[in-house]
Amino acid sequence: MRFLHTADLHLGKLMNDLPLLSDQEAILQQIAQIACDEKADAVLIAGDVYQKASPQSEAMAAFDQFITRLKEMGLAVFVISGNHDSAQRISYFSSLLKSSGVYVSEAFDGRLQQVTLQDEHGELVVSLLPFLKPIQLRRFYPDEKIETYQDAVQAVLRHSPVDTAKRNVLVCHQFITG
Repeated sequence: MRFLHTADLHLGKLMNDLPLLSDQEAILQQIAQIACDEKADAVLIAGDVYQKASPQSEAMAAFDQFITRLKEMGLAVFVISGNHDSAQRISYFSSLLKSSGVYVSEAFDGRLQQVTLQDEHGELVVSLLPFLKPIQLRRFYPDEKIETYQDAVQAVLRHSPVDTAKRNVLVCHQFITG
């Protein structure tokens, strides 16, 4: 299984009050072309899709066109929210999109959202972990000491079923080590 990984698109960003969206659209076209040239099976978009939690409609339209192009190419697409995104806006229509092969991180419920894919080597599990602050996790794991982002990710992994006999990919937008 071949993945193309990207993150930090920051669609809608301004630089010195100048919009970058036309440049960003050109870059999205390049990403799609790279996915085609490299014969990717899926594209992983690991957060910060937009520059801000309330993106302008033009940025959302550019992302929609990008995802549509990837799907027209027959690729699976995995998207999670980052710290610049609104998790609720990113996850909008996530249940409906699953049936088309676009997997979007849903509202976090204490466990990893997992998607199982199949290829000639067997099963591969893609786990989606949207950006989470330590304070957001304390309600799910009240007995855990969660003070840092590292603590937060470790707690999620401890409380989520990960079958180490299978191939696993974790898509997240966090600063972690080890």
